[in-house]
Amino acid sequence: MNIYSTQFDHLENGPERIYSLSVGAPSTYLRQKCAELVQKATLSLHKSEHCPNAFQYGAEAGSIAFRSELAKFLSEHYADTVDPEDLWTNAGASQGLDFLGHSFFQAGDLVFVEEPAYFIGLMALRDDLGMKVIGVPSDDDGMIVDELEKLMIEHSNELKPPTDKKPYSALVYCVPTFNNPTGSCLSAERCKKLITLLRKHNMLALCDDVYNLLSFTDGIPPPQRLFSFDNKSDPDYKGNVISNGSFSKVLGPGLRLGWMEVPERARKVLKTSAYARSGGCFNQYLSCVISVALQEGLVKEHLLMARKVYRTQLDALCNALDQYLPGQCSYQKPKGGYFVWVTLPPEVDCDKLFDICKKKYLVEFNYGSRFCATPGKFKNCIRLNFAFNEPNVIEHCVKQIAQALKESFGCQ
Repeated sequence: MNIYSTQFDHLENGPERIYSLSVGAPSTYLRQKCAELVQKATLSLHKSEHCPNAFQYGAEAGSIAFRSELAKFLSEHYADTVDPEDLWTNAGASQGLDFLGHSFFQAGDLVFVEEPAYFIGLMALRDDLGMKVIGVPSDDDGMIVDELEKLMIEHSNELKPPTDKKPYSALVYCVPTFNNPTGSCLSAERCKKLITLLRKHNMLALCDDVYNLLSFTDGIPPPQRLFSFDNKSDPDYKGNVISNGSFSKVLGPGLRLGWMEVPERARKVLKTSAYARSGGCFNQYLSCVISVALQEGLVKEHLLMARKVYRTQLDALCNALDQYLPGQCSYQKPKGGYFVWVTLPPEVDCDKLFDICKKKYLVEFNYGSRFCATPGKFKNCIRLNFAFNEPNVIEHCVKQIAQALKESFGCQ
C-alpha cells in the first residue's frame, strides 16, 4: 500500500487495476530520477553556509539565486533572453493562476478562453474566481485571433475600466505552446495579432506555459512564447502578458514549484499583496534546492533525458493509434508537450465511451466535453496522455479503447 497518498491511488486500490491515459504527470521512472536529483541538490545546499536562509521567510518574488539560475536555464532552452527581474516564484502553475486571478480580477469579470481548453483551468476561472467565461474557437494553429477580436467587440460594453489595483479590463487565458489538450502551438502571426488586440483593449493574456520546455524537435528551440512577443522596446508597450510556468511536468508535481514572467506594471500590484507579504516566497526551501540543481546542471541533464523518454512514449501512442483505431478517427501528432487530441466518428459519444472503457475494459482517458466552455462541444473527442505510462501500457490502453469502439459503437 502507498503510504504517501496521491490523486491517482484509485487506479490501483480498487477491486481491479485501472490503466489511465488521463493522468497529466511524469511516470514512476522519471519521478524516481527526480528524487535522485533532489537528493543530490539537497546535500549540496545543506553544506552551504547560506542554508539557514532556505528555512526563513523568502523574498516575495523568490530568492535572487533561484531567479538568476532559472533565468539562465530558461534563456538557454527557450533560445530567448529571460530577465530575472521579470521572474516571480510560484508554488506551481495552479497556485500561480489562483494568485494572479485574485490579484487582478474579481467575480463577474470577463475571461476569454480558447476552446477546447484545459478543463481544470476552466473550473478555476469559472467556479473558484467566478469569472464570466467566453469560449473562443481554435484550430491547428491555436486560438483563432480573428474570432477573439469579434468576441471582444461584441462584449466591449462589459469590459471594466482599469484602476491602479486592477489595471486590466479583462483576461485571455490560453495554453499557446504544446496546448493542453490539443498539442497545437499558437502561430507567430497570431501571436503578433494577439499582442495588438491585448494592447488595444487593455487585456491581460495569462499563458499556461508548462509544456514549453518539452519540445521533441532536436536542435530546434520550442516556439517563441507569447510573453516575448510583448516587446518592451515597442513604443506602445504596456505589459499585457504573463507567462505561468512550472517544474511539475519536467521534474515532478509534488515539488509545487514554478515561476511566472511578469511585466513591471503587474509586479507593482503583486508587491502590494498581503498574501505574498505574509508568507514571503511561495516555496522558499524547494526553490533553494532547485537553484542548486540548476547551478550544478542537474535540471538540464534531467530535462534532456525526460524529452527522450516522452518522445519514445509519444511515438508508442501514435503507432498504436495508427494500428488499432478505426480509419474514421483522426489526430495531429504534436511536436512536444504531454497530449494527443483524437477526433472520433461524429456518432461516438465519448462520455459514454469513457464509462464503457472504465467499467468493462479497465482503461480511462479524458473525454472531450470536459474541455469546453460552451456546453455540447467535442462530444466525439478524447485527450490521451503519453507521459505517465510505459510504451507497452500505452499500447494496451489504445487496443482496449479500439475494442470498445468496435463492440459498442460499430466502428470498424
